[in-house]
Amino acid sequence: MSESIFTVRKYEGRDTAACARCFYEGFFDCPLTDGDVEFLQDYAQVLIEKCGFAYVAEAGGEVVGFICGSYQKLFDRSLAKRHDTKQHYGAWIKCFAKFYFGGYKCSSAFKEQFGNFFRQVRERGKDTPMKCDCELVALSSRKDFRKGVGTALWRAFSERCKTDGAKVVRLFTNSDASYAFYERRGFARIWEKEYSFGGGSSYVYEYIL
Repeated sequence: MSESIFTVRKYEGRDTAACARCFYEGFFDCPLTDGDVEFLQDYAQVLIEKCGFAYVAEAGGEVVGFICGSYQKLFDRSLAKRHDTKQHYGAWIKCFAKFYFGGYKCSSAFKEQFGNFFRQVRERGKDTPMKCDCELVALSSRKDFRKGVGTALWRAFSERCKTDGAKVVRLFTNSDASYAFYERRGFARIWEKEYSFGGGSSYVYEYIL
């Protein structure tokens, strides 16, 4: 399978369920209940739509991956304020309140895995060097399609950044993620810190366009 089979386009609201599935297959492996699926769809929507822009990759009419990013105010205040989709900050608050108060009826297995995932995400603190032109916030693709989809998404992302004049892209990830993907594409690790709870590390990678 070559990357030429992938069509990359801007994210649309109708892609939410498919992106949620990609997000699940990229980070989790537990069986899902209806409550888990409902939460994942809401989480994927607020994750993507709070960013400045997002792209999805399609193969055979099916969304098989997505990527999104946000411009930094120090780089360009107008770009940082511009979003391709409607922002849903109220939905973000509602989503997490509903999750933590048990409104989604999530399974214990999923709550455990998501709790671990979110604890890793929260390792990003004040000492994390994220000063850049554009931050790559999320890249996710289905495990069965890791044969060019990530490259196709990164290519669209980087071209968008170049068009808008960005020079430096950074991303925050960890030792449990597929950080080797970024290393193979020319990203350099510029920061590393062990988890406060042990068992791994947080990383910041940088790419010079």
